[in-house]
Amino acid sequence: MKSIIFGTSFIKDIHSWENRYQRWFDYYQDIPINAVKKILIDDGSPFLPPARIINTIPHDEPLSLNNDENLIIRFDDNLGRQSVSVYPGWWRSFLHSIEIAKALGVDKIIHIESDAYILSQRLVDFINETESGWHVLWAERYKFPETAIQIICRDQFDIFEKFKDNHLELDFPDVAERLLPFSSIRREFKGDRYSEFDRNRGIFRSRKFNRIPIFQWDFFLEQVPGDADFVTQGVSRQSFEFRRHG
Repeated sequence: MKSIIFGTSFIKDIHSWENRYQRWFDYYQDIPINAVKKILIDDGSPFLPPARIINTIPHDEPLSLNNDENLIIRFDDNLGRQSVSVYPGWWRSFLHSIEIAKALGVDKIIHIESDAYILSQRLVDFINETESGWHVLWAERYKFPETAIQIICRDQFDIFEKFKDNHLELDFPDVAERLLPFSSIRREFKGDRYSEFDRNRGIFRSRKFNRIPIFQWDFFLEQVPGDADFVTQGVSRQSFEFRRHG
């Protein structure tokens, strides 16, 4: 099946580009996911990398003749995020992926956010071999669907497009995890938002100790398990290694 990988972006400056978005492109360059393009759909960023590194095109530019393997597709204005549950910039970028899929004639949309990392061959195999359905993963600590990684196959495109058409004003009453019409949650894959978890600090577990500099050291963050299939909300100080045989 012909596929694309896409994430969403808002690039504040060169530091943001190098430590998050360029890192995303570099990481997935070597991960064996079958895809014809890797795309960031951008919410009117104030910074854009130079064209010698990657091309940026307007969101309404025709794609049928575009041959770039890596690409930024940009909206001129920034819709941003107003609160935990109000983020029209992300919604607009995410929903635009169905238009890109149609323009390129692909059979599968693989959504991987710019802070999400796939770590195991078995998850890659699932992504490559899946031919139907709309799949998300599972964040075990929060007992919540993890929508930072999604696989949306052609049989779900009409559902996706109908969902988009029903929300043209980008006015959503809740977070994406409770609203998106995915067809399955794949709980067999292990992963979480490990950058948000602290190690057990014994008598120093209270959040009030977080203000003390020593407890801000990476040592006190929970480590990514060696058998994890994915990480979401990864941060620049974390390093990730793909296991081709795990």
